[in-house]
Amino acid sequence: MKNAPWFLMVLFSFSMANGQNLQFSFSDSTFLPAKPTGQLHGISGIDYVASSDQWHWASDRGAYFVFDSVKTIRDFAVMQKTRVPKLTTYWFESVRIDPVTGRFFFAVENDYASSWTNTQTTTYVASFPSFPPRQAEPDYLVAPLKLPADNKGIEGIAITPAGNVWVAPEAGWAGETEIGQDTIHFLKFKKTFSGYAPAGQFSYVIDRSGCPYGTSETRGGISEILSVNESQLLVLERCYDNGAKGSKKIKAKLWEVTVDGYHLRKAAEPAFNFNSGLKFTPDNVEAMSWWKRKDGKRQLVIVSDDNPGDNNKQRTQVILLKEN
Repeated sequence: MKNAPWFLMVLFSFSMANGQNLQFSFSDSTFLPAKPTGQLHGISGIDYVASSDQWHWASDRGAYFVFDSVKTIRDFAVMQKTRVPKLTTYWFESVRIDPVTGRFFFAVENDYASSWTNTQTTTYVASFPSFPPRQAEPDYLVAPLKLPADNKGIEGIAITPAGNVWVAPEAGWAGETEIGQDTIHFLKFKKTFSGYAPAGQFSYVIDRSGCPYGTSETRGGISEILSVNESQLLVLERCYDNGAKGSKKIKAKLWEVTVDGYHLRKAAEPAFNFNSGLKFTPDNVEAMSWWKRKDGKRQLVIVSDDNPGDNNKQRTQVILLKEN
């Protein structure tokens, strides 16, 4: 029985490691004014900068907003009346500010086909030393590439406490987006003294079964990712179950994933299921950020994208989740 204490210690450590998965519960939500009232429409990227108590919101049509001293999620509706957005040419899908260097990262998803509103047909990840940009061209982390499928570009960026950058495609890179292919890859760029090392690839099993009737949405989609620590991420998976037999509802789950070699392993259960953890049907949940909480626990702010067009009846919604 000499090894009994050692065995119990290992068993205890194993149970603790497997019992510490993040779980969230609904805290609050609010709708912003419907189009065309207000300015906060098409929001696809948000980030909270704790050092300056500042929120950054960006739309997928190039508008960029900065909010200071937000106390509740309802402040956004009030503050948007006096905020003048910076208008850019970037169709933002994700924005992140490195908490150490202040460097501004963003993901862009242009249209799949060229149009009069946007002739670009690429998706990419780039950065500037800060925001607003003060140089002509950004520094590319993922150089512009053709979208692998319609409306399926790069949607997720996460920055770890050490400054490493994770990038997630919405439904996979070229060759990975077909329905029968459920393994896609995230990219991880390790911070170095002079910049970033070449990307490492980490496999991830995406849910292709969430919206079986959803035409292009049968591919599923990753709309945002967040860093938990150096070895864990939160991944927001979402799809729209349209189509002739579909439910016409958004299906969305938030997953905690852990680096396991070169694979991102999902927890046994979602950290939050938007279709069972809410008393209402979620809309197009798209942007996500941590936010401070007085009791020391973490909380998440999730914002839905109300999409272009005044006739689709969608509204920008802000959802607050608290860590259990």
